[in-house]
Amino acid sequence: MSNMVKFPKPGTPGHALEVSADTIEEGPSRGATVKAVLGWLLLAVRLPVFLVMYWLRLPVIFVCNLVSAPALLAWLFSLYAFPDKHEMVWGFGVISFTAFVMAWVYDFVLLAISPQEMTRSL
Repeated sequence: MSNMVKFPKPGTPGHALEVSADTIEEGPSRGATVKAVLGWLLLAVRLPVFLVMYWLRLPVIFVCNLVSAPALLAWLFSLYAFPDKHEMVWGFGVISFTAFVMAWVYDFVLLAISPQEMTRSL
C-alpha cells in the first residue's frame, strides 16, 4: 500500500486554504482583455469573409472544373496527336493544372478561415 496518496482529513492542521494578499488578483490583466477584443474583431471580420467565399464556392469551383477537365483532355490528346508542337502541349497542361490548383487553394483558404474547426482530410 505504499502507492496510495494520503489526503489530510478535515479539521486537521494544514487543511485550511491559505489566502494572502499576494495571491488575490484584481481581475483580468490588460493583455488578456486586448487579446479577447482582438479575437472578437478577428471573428467579426473572418465570419462575413468566410460566408461570402462559401457562397461563391459553387461558381468558382464550377468554372475551375469547367476549365481543368477539358484542358486535361486536350493536353492528353495534343500529347498523342501533336507531340512536336510543344507550346500547345505545355499550354494545355499548364492551363489544366493551374485551374486545378486554383480550386484546391480556394477550398484550402475556406478551411483556414472557417469560424469552426473543420477536419482537413480527404
